[in-house]
Amino acid sequence: MAQRRDARRAKIHPDQILIVSVVGTPVPDGDPEQLAGDYALAARWAAEAGADVVEVHLSSPNTAGEHAQMIFENPALSALIVDRVRRAVGQRPIVAKIGATRSPRALHELASRLAPRLDGFVLVNGLERRVVKADQSAAFAGETRATAGVGGAAVFEHALMQVDELVAWRKAGAWNRTILAVGGITTTARARAALAAGADGVMVATAALTDPLIGARFLLERPTE
Repeated sequence: MAQRRDARRAKIHPDQILIVSVVGTPVPDGDPEQLAGDYALAARWAAEAGADVVEVHLSSPNTAGEHAQMIFENPALSALIVDRVRRAVGQRPIVAKIGATRSPRALHELASRLAPRLDGFVLVNGLERRVVKADQSAAFAGETRATAGVGGAAVFEHALMQVDELVAWRKAGAWNRTILAVGGITTTARARAALAAGADGVMVATAALTDPLIGARFLLERPTE
């Protein structure tokens, strides 16, 4: 309930577009239908709270399967989730947030599977990497934390490469969907670079924590020639 109240408060100007990100929670012994249903419920709540766009967060761990993986790494499960979300929110725009795929072919397969059910894509939500200390020992305790999601400025080049690949598939006529870039966009110059690469828009996360006026400066600054 608190999150839904926060969503209603978040839109403070009528010209804003409120994008609400949703994720489902797998349960022990749960099946794909259970997970997809939980996503759909969260999406319906987001829509009822006033979301203009629902973001289906597929770059989150699926720990209910036989092998732990990010949901977007399973195209069939991702398609099932997006389908259930589409049914839950009707014609309200939905976008899927995905992570860095292992190859251009994997990205094409995933995007082609999801495109008929989506209005756009958001990529990438960080990188999954082993995080170590200076002595190469694990930075986080516990076997389940051998790897972690890494975000911030260091992931920009990797994220932009994924955007380039998705834009290339779109130019090739695979499908026509909005592409929103995210990941390491910590400066206005990087935001412009993502747009120049073909993204329809950019999103920031970490940057807004350290520079709350980054969006205003982007609008006010004249791009360099």
